[in-house]
Amino acid sequence: MSKALVSSRETDVAVVGYGGAGAVAAITAADLGAKVLIVEKAVAGGGNTRLSAGSVRTFGAVERAVEHIAFLCGGATGPDVIETLVRESHDNEPWLRSLGGEVVVDPLQAAPASYPVYPTGAASPEQPGADGVGPRLRVKGEITANGRDLWELLDRNVDERCIPVLFECPAVRLLRDGDGAVTGLTARRGGEEIAIQARKAVILACGGYEWDPDMQLQFLGQRFWSLGASGHTGDGIRLALDAGAALWHMNAVAAGFGYRVDGFDGAVIHAMPGPGFIYVDRNARRFVDETAMDAHAVGSLVTELDLETMERPRVPCFVVFDEATRKVGPVANTGRGAVAEHYRWSDDNAAEVKKGWIKTGATPAALAAALGLDPAALERTVGEYNRACAQGRDEALGRTPDTLRPLEHPPLYGAALWPSLFNTQGGPRRNARAQVLNAWGHPIQGLYGAGELGSMWSQNYPGASNLTEVLAFGRIAGRNAAGELRRA
Repeated sequence: MSKALVSSRETDVAVVGYGGAGAVAAITAADLGAKVLIVEKAVAGGGNTRLSAGSVRTFGAVERAVEHIAFLCGGATGPDVIETLVRESHDNEPWLRSLGGEVVVDPLQAAPASYPVYPTGAASPEQPGADGVGPRLRVKGEITANGRDLWELLDRNVDERCIPVLFECPAVRLLRDGDGAVTGLTARRGGEEIAIQARKAVILACGGYEWDPDMQLQFLGQRFWSLGASGHTGDGIRLALDAGAALWHMNAVAAGFGYRVDGFDGAVIHAMPGPGFIYVDRNARRFVDETAMDAHAVGSLVTELDLETMERPRVPCFVVFDEATRKVGPVANTGRGAVAEHYRWSDDNAAEVKKGWIKTGATPAALAAALGLDPAALERTVGEYNRACAQGRDEALGRTPDTLRPLEHPPLYGAALWPSLFNTQGGPRRNARAQVLNAWGHPIQGLYGAGELGSMWSQNYPGASNLTEVLAFGRIAGRNAAGELRRA
């Protein structure tokens, strides 16, 4: 039996989720004169925006940028939505400056010193329309290494506008009238339920489902580990489905390699400080040009199913490196992701070796035994790779000569790598006005979406694009929600 409603509130626009998209939508709607209320299930705001790398994409010629994004989306996103993103994104920089932010060109494009480090512009310059993609930007602040600077700017502006935020207050259902229009929501706080009437609209901006293992199995076909905000358990998807929404992009993710270590529910981001390493599968064989793989495309790379064994031979896979690489820098990035709030990886990886998170062996065979791999197979693989380095030619997988650094300084080190989610992209389908659509493709009156929940991005996700969409469609959702006719 449901709990009795013990209180009620009224507002013009109710925003579900206080991450980047929710904050942008709330600021925009408030600046247009709407009364705004935000509900957030966590104890604090920020979501994945605060835990992200913090880069925002820019675009040049609209037609070329649209062509590029359409190629990446593979037909799964309508051209009107893509063009709207590109055109609205041209206002991202001036809008951030209008909030008091200092915006600079991102000097690294990837953090920190991980491979590959892309030049400014498209991550895949060989793809159609790539010349329509400009340099990445970031908000400069005291941190300057991740999304916390952007989040602090947004959070400050929400506070300056006196927009109320109800923390530890998850939404549990959307309210609708007899015609199916969304008229508000019910939220739960402290064991009590609150009815929130939204005279204009509700905006869903509460993230994806990367922390829901059942949704992962149903939509992705396997279990992933997670790198971002632990509150992203698919709540917005359930709310939208209950209101009759259609879904899209449910099998699309941004996933990297992560370490699973004792004491953390989520994964730690894997990032190599230099080219002296290889990846091997569970058969101890290399399977990719390690220095050219897209750090967001690991899900597609390693989750391939062997139809004979019905196993995934690259889950987990393993990184192997030598003493020289160990000393170069950390093989993990704890400057962002959920783990950033709990742990800092050592500069020379020595602490993690001592903890047993990184295994070691004097020879490839000894390391293989520590990792649970076939010793002879790893001996053979390391030998083949070192010979390729000596020849300056990787005939097997095509690594460029400048990245062929042999593993010749014992001891060797290794660790298991698991496909780990930065975020999921799927959720309620929306149009170019950020309106959530029903199963017949018609807008559900009074319901909007923004951010990673129902993102426009499909399988070929280019880095920095979620924050770009957070800003662009956050404003679009806030603007159009504020423009809805007021209901009595």
